[in-house]
Amino acid sequence: MDKEHLLTTKLIIDGQFHDFQLYSGKFYLWTNKKELKIYNWNKWLTQLAYVDRPIYLEPQPTEQLHVSVDDLAPFLERTLSFSETIYDSALFNHTLYFSDYTGFYRLSLTKKDTERIRIWEQPVYSISLSTAGRMALSAGDAGLYEYLLSTQYYYEQLERQKVVRIFQLSSHFASHTTWDHHNLIQYGKDPVYPAYFIQFNERKGQLHVLDCAPIDSLAKNNLHEQLQEYPLPLSLDKPSMQDGYLFSFEMDRTKIKKNALYRSKSIRLELKSAAANDQRMDFSSSLIVDASSPNFKVTLQNKKLLELPAQDVLKFRIYTRTRNYRNQLHILKEKSLELYIFSEIKR
Repeated sequence: MDKEHLLTTKLIIDGQFHDFQLYSGKFYLWTNKKELKIYNWNKWLTQLAYVDRPIYLEPQPTEQLHVSVDDLAPFLERTLSFSETIYDSALFNHTLYFSDYTGFYRLSLTKKDTERIRIWEQPVYSISLSTAGRMALSAGDAGLYEYLLSTQYYYEQLERQKVVRIFQLSSHFASHTTWDHHNLIQYGKDPVYPAYFIQFNERKGQLHVLDCAPIDSLAKNNLHEQLQEYPLPLSLDKPSMQDGYLFSFEMDRTKIKKNALYRSKSIRLELKSAAANDQRMDFSSSLIVDASSPNFKVTLQNKKLLELPAQDVLKFRIYTRTRNYRNQLHILKEKSLELYIFSEIKR
């Protein structure tokens, strides 16, 4: 895969949002901390095929489109309202897991009239799912925990068990975590720089915590580098020579062929680990997301596809556990939610 045949599609949803997730053909959008709207993702993308916009070919194939929440109204299937402010949420096996100040809950999404079930009385500030189907719970001063989602995994270290199926992994302050296969990178009071690396041994589903070691603080760049997002603050109007910008473009559906639902079998995004060696990662075929440096980057074969200031990224998601959405990167900013879809094109 090279940049000439990699189309970057940028969908910008204007507004201020709390959270988001793409799961099983549905797009879950927290419009605020108490309201969750569920949209039909496939119907929305099918409709987008009929929206006329140019595809820029230089410096690499790109297209972008602005929409609002009102534009998504035809694809709205369900709205869930909550009485308390939600801290964080995650989706697994058609179940919504979420937390507020009263504790950690689950809510089945297969039935409309189902009631929420409290799993634990401890508030959880960040919920992180691994590609292997494990769930880490960051509870601030209370430390870091794991909730066993299924019977596939189990602990024999019963001294770590706090309540049924919840085990403590670390007593250090935990703001959030990222997974490195079966290992965990734990962040403390500084949400940018990792604090601990927790190593596990997993054999036939049995889990053991081997080590929880501090990570040396990464050198902070004191020079504030003003970055413009690369390469996509492009206008949808035809470029003018008077503007000093020379981009070539083609109208959609002329010579460009792409998947109607922007799916890809060969393109996948992977998160570059902030704590471990990435020798096992195939950098030649994957799009690497580097969120640990001062500049948030996406690269292909060490060539930048996207770069923007890390402080602009409030939250981001890639979908390594899915089959159809592994080519997507979703970024939450202060006044917008930006969906990047990387797909193959033929021309």
